[in-house]
Amino acid sequence: MQSYYLASRNIEIDQPKLTGDVHADVCIIGGGYTGLSTALYLVKEGVNVLLLESNKLASGASGANGGQVSGGMRRDQFYLEKTLGVDYAKVLWEIGEKSKYHAKHLIDQYQIQCDYKKGIAHPNHKQKYCEESKQYVDHMNENYDYHDIEYLDDNEMRDVTGSNTYYGGSYDEGEAHCHPLNYALGIAKAAISAGAKIFENTPALSYKVNDDHVKVIIKDGSIKADRVVLACNGYLGNFEKSLTSKILPMNNYIVATKPLDDETVQKINPKDIAFADSRFVINYFRMSADKRLLFGGGENYSQELSNNIIPIVTKPLEKIYPFLKDVKIDYAWGGKLAITMNRLPFFTTLHNEKVISAQGYSGQGVALASYSGKLVSEKITGNGETFDIMAKIPRQSFPGGRFLRNPSMKLGMLYYSLMDRL
Repeated sequence: MQSYYLASRNIEIDQPKLTGDVHADVCIIGGGYTGLSTALYLVKEGVNVLLLESNKLASGASGANGGQVSGGMRRDQFYLEKTLGVDYAKVLWEIGEKSKYHAKHLIDQYQIQCDYKKGIAHPNHKQKYCEESKQYVDHMNENYDYHDIEYLDDNEMRDVTGSNTYYGGSYDEGEAHCHPLNYALGIAKAAISAGAKIFENTPALSYKVNDDHVKVIIKDGSIKADRVVLACNGYLGNFEKSLTSKILPMNNYIVATKPLDDETVQKINPKDIAFADSRFVINYFRMSADKRLLFGGGENYSQELSNNIIPIVTKPLEKIYPFLKDVKIDYAWGGKLAITMNRLPFFTTLHNEKVISAQGYSGQGVALASYSGKLVSEKITGNGETFDIMAKIPRQSFPGGRFLRNPSMKLGMLYYSLMDRL
């Protein structure tokens, strides 16, 4: 079935396939949030930019995700303070907050029509998590001077979710949600208008670093560039083998119901906000502009996306909303995101900074990945201070390296799926 986002996109972009041997200051590989944003910021600095996308722009996770514009990092501040120290945790929090406001800035600056709306709630699927949620809200209020977040008790959370399967949790009015594909295509349109050269259906096959340039090989030609940016995320594959033990592609799935009547919409989402629950195999959901329930759930680590998405996703949907059992599903789709071992972004440089990589957003890439393009651009044009801060995040390898990471993660997922149910 087709993606709802694809069916409801409001920007049509059709870029040519690249053939022949060409030159560029910077060759960007990957046409999602990171690559498109990098292209936009570099070309505005007068850099000769060429971007390669192996398929269509934003055809990966950037155009297929839950559309949640979150602040901070994928892991909360309790975790960051414990593992990285309070000072570093606060620096990363500020970067995450800047990424959230940066997304809104891009939307406003380039008048991107992407159904941007405020508010994400984080309901707990177990009562025992509620005390920590309360403590976290208090901690953010008191120690980070962050007051957009509040605690909702069991009754309040059930009112806003319309589900008796949840207990209390937090609600963050500073976070937001949007149509992720229209957001990505809006950035692409801005980059193209500014002069970026973008090519679709042009996979990068390999690259070779020479003394004075990097040569990127494509099927019918090559690109000679001063620098290469790797912005492939879940679609990196074996293009750069030194990164594959640190980044794991993961399949995630979403369905869109038929448009729901006003009474049902008012019952399941009276505040028109987004939700991301406390499960390890997370459920996330919100309403579309035309009143469909967009529901994401179910993950796997197989090489190919499943051809049987509806039962994977409707199983958790019907547990949360039993009265929507057998609701008509109009769209079902999936995409590959990239996770890291600690679920924190993986920024690095290779070959004396001739190759720059920003990937591994672990399911929190709408704001962070598009902000990363700005950071990559700054790294290339001179002031890479924030990029370097991100690059200092510890990098752990998956057990078994790149050869056994998938089997080990499948076992881990089975364990956490069982814990979610118990």
